[in-house]
Amino acid sequence: MEEKEKLRYGDLEYEVIIDKWDEMNYNSQKATANDARTRTYELAKALRNITNNDCELLKKIIPTYDGMTDALKAAQIAKAVNAPVTQMPQRLKDVLNALKNDYANNEKVEKTISDIMKEDELLYFRLLPQKALAMGYRESAMKVGEKNIMPMVVCIGTVLGGIATGVRLKVDGTFNWLNLLAYCAGAPGSNKSDIKELCDLWLTDVLEDDKAILEKEAEWRKLYKKKRNDKNLPPEPELPLRCIPLNNTLANVVERMNNLDERHAVSVTEESDEISAKWSAKELVEFSVYLRKAWDSERLLREAKSVDAARCYKEHLKWNVVLLGTDDALYRFVRNYNDGLQSRMCFGRMFDNTFAKKTYKTMLTERQKQNIRDVAHLLGVMKGDIVLTKLQQRDDTWTERIRLSALKCDDEVLANCRKRNHTSAQRIVCTMMLCSVAEKLLKKYGPQKAEELIKDNGELLQRMMVREQTEEMLTAYDVIADYLIDNDLYFFRSKLTKAYEQNRNERGGDDQKRTRRGKNDTIFDQLPQNFSKSDAMKIAARVKGDNVTDNTIAKMLYNWKNSGLVVMEGGLFRKIKN
Repeated sequence: MEEKEKLRYGDLEYEVIIDKWDEMNYNSQKATANDARTRTYELAKALRNITNNDCELLKKIIPTYDGMTDALKAAQIAKAVNAPVTQMPQRLKDVLNALKNDYANNEKVEKTISDIMKEDELLYFRLLPQKALAMGYRESAMKVGEKNIMPMVVCIGTVLGGIATGVRLKVDGTFNWLNLLAYCAGAPGSNKSDIKELCDLWLTDVLEDDKAILEKEAEWRKLYKKKRNDKNLPPEPELPLRCIPLNNTLANVVERMNNLDERHAVSVTEESDEISAKWSAKELVEFSVYLRKAWDSERLLREAKSVDAARCYKEHLKWNVVLLGTDDALYRFVRNYNDGLQSRMCFGRMFDNTFAKKTYKTMLTERQKQNIRDVAHLLGVMKGDIVLTKLQQRDDTWTERIRLSALKCDDEVLANCRKRNHTSAQRIVCTMMLCSVAEKLLKKYGPQKAEELIKDNGELLQRMMVREQTEEMLTAYDVIADYLIDNDLYFFRSKLTKAYEQNRNERGGDDQKRTRRGKNDTIFDQLPQNFSKSDAMKIAARVKGDNVTDNTIAKMLYNWKNSGLVVMEGGLFRKIKN
């Protein structure tokens, strides 16, 4: 009985959770020898979130299925515990919500489940080193609260990439500006407006400059109406508006871009649906092209026959965009999963406050607001090419880890998601480092002297940025990169899988069917040390479904050989790398 008391999370027995898991996912059927490894791994991967990654506890609470020895069970649990950290799998959330309904009259169990959910929402907050949040980011975190720190970092990092328009970061051997695109999804009433308010606060200098520009433009329009037929009417001024509203025509957006100098344009909208509602399908495709070019800083040339039609001639399109909206609005905005827009965007999720108690908005003090404005102003005058060797090395380690994980799972979606997320993560972390540099200069010299130092000493920024590559900042990179890829899979795994399958069918290639699933045990890890192609086919069918083809397995084994995971010996494949 004493042992049973240990097998609880608060007032909820783990045995009850496991029984509900089996009921909802497997119709209460017991695991067989064929799927015992996968079932053990799946369960351990889910329960690690509510066992503090404790291998010994997991060994006690997870059943030993048919065909599993204690050693095999321990190995599967160890792999699950050592897998990249993510938030609680949706299937476990569904189980806990179902139990919450089952125990509706048990206040203790209800509180235990609520505590579990709260801990899960704070996962990335707890992983993100608080020392990585310098002045500006720190105040922004106070505004949104700990549960919404990660979506705030994604959105504010995107805005700061546009404010620090003179800074270029070297990633994978190439210099580019801190170009970022962000979408923050949240249910109605999830406090997305807090993030919009913060974006506007960070953009104070830019918005004030734009206000003066709009006043000049309004004066010209007033004059034009009065002297419409006057031959001496001055031409319409080409004024560089930096904050471009998206409740706009696409032609007007293009003209605003053309009028802009070499600084970034920044767009922030609290309702992403205003884009879908305003523009036609054709215009949305064109808008997608512009956003993709902006992420890469590519040339934008837009010609037209009519003299009055919108044109644009920019050598480098520099445009950072933040969109906020609901999950449904996200899918109305991102409709094509093969054009490259989705892979260039950073996605954040607001805390699900559907059943949360009522809270009041946090209001920043005038001092806190001024801290944000001071940092933003200093970022606006920073210039230079930044080389961060340690950050690049951390990036290389992360991308290789994800590549191998995807390779072992034959997970095409995961493999593709890593390709641009790592660059976006580096750019976001670079903005965090820039804020840390700004904080040090502001505290030591004050706003005016700090600005003079940045303007007069071209090498100062690079020297200070190199010193900002602390372990806290490098850990922040890992957390942000994991968060970005976690959200890609959360929002788009099934849609990307379907899009890749459709592409293969249109090319007349492999038409295998895949099902949406959480990441089970990898195909690679389930195979013995020496295995045949037939063995690989059986395991792949178990993990991915019965429609795995011979061509699929041949390509998978070819990729494994090329990546040094296996070698061919005596007609069998032998693992040489784990």
